[in-house]
Amino acid sequence: MALTLSIADVAARDRVDFLYDTVWNNVLPVEMTFTPDPVDIDVEFRVTEAGPINLSSARSSANALYRTPALVRRDHVPQLFLAVQTTGTTVVSQAGSQAVLRPGDMVVYDSTRPYSVENRELTELHYVRIPRDALALPSRRLEPLLGVRMGPDTNPLAAAVGSFFTTLAATSALDRPDAARAVAGPGIDLVRALLAVQAGDDDTAPAALEGSLVARVRRYVADHLTERDLTPGRIAAAHHVSLRHLYAVLAREGVGLHATIQEQRLDGCARALRDPTQAHLAVAIIGSRWGFVDPSHFGRAFKRAYGMTPNEWRRTRPDTG
Repeated sequence: MALTLSIADVAARDRVDFLYDTVWNNVLPVEMTFTPDPVDIDVEFRVTEAGPINLSSARSSANALYRTPALVRRDHVPQLFLAVQTTGTTVVSQAGSQAVLRPGDMVVYDSTRPYSVENRELTELHYVRIPRDALALPSRRLEPLLGVRMGPDTNPLAAAVGSFFTTLAATSALDRPDAARAVAGPGIDLVRALLAVQAGDDDTAPAALEGSLVARVRRYVADHLTERDLTPGRIAAAHHVSLRHLYAVLAREGVGLHATIQEQRLDGCARALRDPTQAHLAVAIIGSRWGFVDPSHFGRAFKRAYGMTPNEWRRTRPDTG
């Protein structure tokens, strides 16, 4: 179950203690400073879990978090954090490196050594906490990456990883235990692949990329569902694998590519058909917007999936009785 809070709900005199208690008990013990005065701080915070992954999202006014040597000595469970920036500017420092993050950037840092996270203005970030041992990456590969900025300009997987965790943070999907369990493995695979590629590790990167392929394909499909030319060949090319290899990897995971695309497109059509703001659109137009070129094919596929025609589905919209 997710924990969600807004500092506006807390009395001004209690805000600092409340934030310390929340962050220390749900994320990691750190020291904090606030700009402006603590009574004027603005913070919205949400934290949830997916198996071994802890995902926290924070929108806040200027502040700084410090993992001090004393706090490091008190905590003996190695955790890795991936910070994904969506708004504002943040500076993360660790191990002699400093990363200046702007929207779309990300950085990893480790709980077993001191670090600082300085949010210099109104910012929004998603913090992904993963046990070091779950990543199964050798320290010699991981440690040079601490405090180093990553982004779409430096890592081909950065956009996919950022989109994956930003999407998770924006939904209530992880409130369901079955959904949380289902995304834990792919989430760890994506982070492992991101770091292996960033490290330029010829030994680890191929296996990490292979392990994350299904998650990356699912994300790519979701991002391009409405495009009519979303074909298996295009998907394979976008991920630099052969079509045969793509089908083989998906088959091992029990994923049917055509079925996945059609199921998600039909789900989008079903939502659109019951959206009052789209009530003026013809059924065929809605189908076309979600990649169904042939209205007859769309109608048959929709009826097989939902047990009624698109028009019948639309008429059952709750606001129409």
